[in-house]
Amino acid sequence: MVLPKFRSAWRRSTAAVCAFALAVAGLVGVVTAAPAHATTAMDLAYVLNSGSGTDGVNVVDVATSTIVGTIRLGDSPTRVVTSPDRRTAYVLDYDGSVSVIDAGTSTVTHTISACGDPGAAAMKPDGSQLWVGCGFTGIVVIDTATATVTKTISMRADVSGLTFAADGSTVYASYFVFSTGTPGIEAIDSATGAVTADIDDENYSLGLVLSPDAATLLVSQQHSDSVAVVDTASSTVAATIPMGGSPDGGVLNPDGTAVYYCVNGTDIDVVGLASRSITRTLALPCGDPTYTAGSLAFAPDGNTLYAILGRTGGVSVIDVPTGTVTATIQPGVAFDYPVAAAAFVRAALVPTVTAVSPAQGSEAGGRVVIYGGPFSGGGGATAVSFGGVPATSFTIDSDSQITAFAPPQTFRTVAVTVTNDNGTSAAGPASGYTYLQAAPAISALTPNSGVSSGGTTVVITGTDLSTTKSVYFGGTAASSFTVDSPTQVTAVTRAQTNGTVNVSVTNAIGVSTSVPSSQFTFFSPVPVVTAVSPATGPTAGGSTVTITGIRFTGTFRVAFGGVAVPYTLNSDSTITVVTPAWSSTMTPAAGTSGSNQPGGAVDVTVTTDVDTSAISAADQYSYVAAA
Repeated sequence: MVLPKFRSAWRRSTAAVCAFALAVAGLVGVVTAAPAHATTAMDLAYVLNSGSGTDGVNVVDVATSTIVGTIRLGDSPTRVVTSPDRRTAYVLDYDGSVSVIDAGTSTVTHTISACGDPGAAAMKPDGSQLWVGCGFTGIVVIDTATATVTKTISMRADVSGLTFAADGSTVYASYFVFSTGTPGIEAIDSATGAVTADIDDENYSLGLVLSPDAATLLVSQQHSDSVAVVDTASSTVAATIPMGGSPDGGVLNPDGTAVYYCVNGTDIDVVGLASRSITRTLALPCGDPTYTAGSLAFAPDGNTLYAILGRTGGVSVIDVPTGTVTATIQPGVAFDYPVAAAAFVRAALVPTVTAVSPAQGSEAGGRVVIYGGPFSGGGGATAVSFGGVPATSFTIDSDSQITAFAPPQTFRTVAVTVTNDNGTSAAGPASGYTYLQAAPAISALTPNSGVSSGGTTVVITGTDLSTTKSVYFGGTAASSFTVDSPTQVTAVTRAQTNGTVNVSVTNAIGVSTSVPSSQFTFFSPVPVVTAVSPATGPTAGGSTVTITGIRFTGTFRVAFGGVAVPYTLNSDSTITVVTPAWSSTMTPAAGTSGSNQPGGAVDVTVTTDVDTSAISAADQYSYVAAA
């Protein structure tokens, strides 16, 4: 029986046979602080930890190479992959479960019972399925939309590697039959689960790396210290590349031209896909040769490698162009045993409001400076609200400061929130803004004058009007009023004598101060004659005529052709008179010509204490001479 060199380690730390899964996803909750530079996201690394009592995901800030949070999981996590939309992480646990992590909330949303001893995983390029390779049973297919196992594909034995073709049509799976010592690789139709090709592999397959065009499959062969080059068209091993030691699973560089291997945990060998040979060697520690073969992953910048060094070494950060170690993330209490599997994620940063200044203001609103961040990276802040009410306006001053204008609101304390594409800041004591109640102030009256008979609707504009208790026009209370908003009250006047008065508003704090803008003028309007009935009568007079119109209150004179006559004021809209006899002293109606002969039309006018009605065709009365 042929056994792999690191088989004993692989049972506990399956990740030693797996490459890093590169991904970008949103992660919040575990991040302790936003980076100093303007951004709405930050690069993080999910590093699996398999130490006693610390099993789970350690979150590393790529910018600072520091651990910024943890997500506790079950027994010995071994492998992590992420969805194509970069929002969900899937972690395989040694106990046979798959933990589904919502990267936006840093919480486990589902725990899926997959299979015994899961040791490999691959996400279908369209994100619809997660394939999990299991020990001694085969492959289970998980529907990512429902987080359920929908299919089981039997394999010959222990599945140690999985990788998809870019179009998702084919899955390559490496396996090892312990009872016979038989390794191999199968090509599987992802739609049907049927094996379409069987590739002979005489050595234990540690990992699979497929070229971008899916024409070449590189297979790490731990037992023979080599990498097999498989031609996928013919399903044959076209070449074997000696590695001079035991290689890990390998990781493809971002431009898809080369695969980086950790060899013996002591060197990084670069295999060019075109040359099918080692093109570069970095003499840098990349694993723990006494326990695992090591594992590598490219950081999002494409020029940085992360290397898992095991219990004593932690994680090494390597600058690829120069081949130097730029940082080492040391293990500690919370980072007891980093295992050789991880995924790079991208943490979407929801804004945080750390302070507002001033923290209080009038009900009319006003200028407020908001501190926190990030506010300007990516698409920047898209909204600012005060207790759910949008700010009147806001300006992004910097990544850590916004100047906003609080909208008018009633007196209360509200949370100031900032929204970007990743979400809305949480409410807290630091984000509180208090609208203060103050004595009212009037800035405008619309209209600022009305008839002395009352009934004029006046819109009062100002501040701190939300708790208005009374409205007065001079010393007379409004007949009614309605509070429309913190800045507007609508009131109706009562009848008052002519003149200008001050309008005042009272709330629980006090009374508005008299200012020019709070002055209202009452006046008696000019009367208007709209009809005379009947409109004709004999020159001898004596006919009873009703004069109809408006604003007759205050009448002291009614005239026919300028000649005053006795009258009876019935109401503000009607007057009754007995027509006088036609007189040559009467002025003919406008637009007519008079004569010395009796008869003709005259204007009927009404005079009040304000003015005399304007003449019009509606006020004419015609005298008719007897036949």
